[in-house]
Amino acid sequence: MAVVVLGFIIAVSLGIAVASRRGVVQNSMSDVMVANRSFGAILLFIVAVGETYSVGTMIGVPGAIYARGASWATWFMGYMCLGFSLGYFINPMIWRLGRLSGAVTIAETFRWRFNSRPLECLIALLCIIFLMPWIQIQFAGLGIILKYIGFDISYVTAVFISALIAYAYIAIAGIRAPAWVSILKDALMLFSMVIGGLVVAAQFPGGVEGIFREVARVAPEKLIIDTEPITKNVTFTLSTMIFQAMGLCMFPLTFQFIFTGRSEDTVRRNQIFMPLYMYMYPFLVLTAYFVLITVTGLTNADEAFMALIARELPPWLVGMVAGGGVLTCILVAALCSLSIGGFLTQNIIRQFKPDLSPMASVGITRATTAIALALSAFMAVYLPSLMLGINNFAYFGFTQIFAVTVAGAFWARATKQGVFAGLLVGLIMIFVQVGLDINIWNINKGLIALICNAAVMVAVSLNTQPDEETKQNFALVQNYNPTIKA
Repeated sequence: MAVVVLGFIIAVSLGIAVASRRGVVQNSMSDVMVANRSFGAILLFIVAVGETYSVGTMIGVPGAIYARGASWATWFMGYMCLGFSLGYFINPMIWRLGRLSGAVTIAETFRWRFNSRPLECLIALLCIIFLMPWIQIQFAGLGIILKYIGFDISYVTAVFISALIAYAYIAIAGIRAPAWVSILKDALMLFSMVIGGLVVAAQFPGGVEGIFREVARVAPEKLIIDTEPITKNVTFTLSTMIFQAMGLCMFPLTFQFIFTGRSEDTVRRNQIFMPLYMYMYPFLVLTAYFVLITVTGLTNADEAFMALIARELPPWLVGMVAGGGVLTCILVAALCSLSIGGFLTQNIIRQFKPDLSPMASVGITRATTAIALALSAFMAVYLPSLMLGINNFAYFGFTQIFAVTVAGAFWARATKQGVFAGLLVGLIMIFVQVGLDINIWNINKGLIALICNAAVMVAVSLNTQPDEETKQNFALVQNYNPTIKA
């Protein structure tokens, strides 16, 4: 029954994708990549915050709490809430940069702002390299979900079928299809998390209080914050929260979603309500602690949530929960691959063929999206350790764009030479620190790299001059009037 329900949900999602074709402009990169900046507040909210909480939330959060306890829970909640607050100030400016530049990728935005094609190429390559393992994470989560619903299919087959479905969404309607399917996905995912928490509260003697009393009896270390290495040093903990909060705003998909917004005010209002998604968090905590005291023999902590669901819920409900998780994996993979296709077409291939027609651009983007999905699926199956190694650098790398974004939005004196040099130094510092395991005053390695990035950017910018086009573009950013068509 669970498999039947899952299949029905996938079929419904494809129907939604087909329905989302209404209004699609087939030969427009703007439509394929950012839906012609037409999303209102509700759809933007769903697609933006919904992809922030990916399969890593449903599976990874309970798994991490199960394995590491309250320390991890405190860190996660701290950086997410801080990131949402920071986004209130940063994200509307990102939308403004995208609107004025007419960009459909993050790399195009900064090429326009700083009049620099080398900067565009560096950012595009950075995003392509580090988005690939993000797709692999989705496939790994998919394998965990399918394991607990009795689906008699190999992991390899499941990965490649999921990649085909992800590509179908993109081929049908570009970014519009994943956006509209996200409504179904979010409803199922939120239902899954809430139902999991309610079930454990109802099942355990004494309810919520009884669960925590039992945890305190059998595993008290899981409730004490200062038992984890991450919290033994306040400097490392706080620097990690600050760094990852900045990174939450710099993920390439975040730019993609912001660009779909109808207006700057839509993005700002959306940011106010994004923390509401944190309401799911107590349910995930309950689920993790319940599994900790009732489920034995788990070799993989990430299986905690699905182990509970499979044991406590009837098969048709298990199918609904699995449907939400599987859709989450497929949609994030689809959006990551679409972004990679956009980077390759708009920011790399156009360097050599600047006269590409709109039809050719859309065709190449779809082709490169398919290649990215196929390559990610292959590497997820046959080279998972390589992908994991790259992923260790991914968040560090994405967040280096924070300095470029702040300079692009707020600093008139920033030059193309400065931001390029700063970004390059930041990336080098990441590889040096991680590769040589260098620890500087117990500060997060990514934050150290970002500080060096900003310092070099400022130093070089103060010793060079912005060109006239760069000055004019900054003036446009500062004097933007939403009532005047860009």
